[in-house]
Amino acid sequence: MTSAARSYSIRKEGLTTFLKPESAAYYDDVLDLDILFPFTYSNGVLDLSYDGNRFKQQMVDTLNQEPNAETDTVIRVMGGPQLVSSLGDNFKAYIRAWRDGTIDAGSPINIHIAPQVFRVQEAEYNSINASGSSYRISTQPPSGDTYTIGSELDRYRSVYVFKAPMTISIVESGVVQYITFRTLLDQE
Repeated sequence: MTSAARSYSIRKEGLTTFLKPESAAYYDDVLDLDILFPFTYSNGVLDLSYDGNRFKQQMVDTLNQEPNAETDTVIRVMGGPQLVSSLGDNFKAYIRAWRDGTIDAGSPINIHIAPQVFRVQEAEYNSINASGSSYRISTQPPSGDTYTIGSELDRYRSVYVFKAPMTISIVESGVVQYITFRTLLDQE
């Protein structure tokens, strides 16, 4: 075997594709789970989707609901970074509902530091996490090679998380306040 053929036949092994996120999440009382914010991205706009989830009922229709910081889920990265240039109406509605009672009426909600986001897909945590062991015995088979969860309605729990933090500005009692959203990824 020539050295060129040998170099093509060697397969590089990297870290697992599954990561545990610390990112904006909310508690879904029907599923009894903390779920990542259903962020969507299109043409530079970061927004929230209300399709196939209870985000609007749990976080917008119910006031003063702050994000949770972590979920019991794992994710797979599905794409490269994208630059966010503006915020969508659903995301702004959430900020107004969360900060209700403190945000000034008519306060602009602006991006102060633009983030980069990347698309991820949630995976079945119990199929990936072996609870500290190198094996797992279950009465249920994994859902597939990628251990995906969700349905077509919720885009198989495909959402966006932050590669670089996002800082937005709002005005509360006449004072500019800065809110930073970020995502930390731990190897699972």
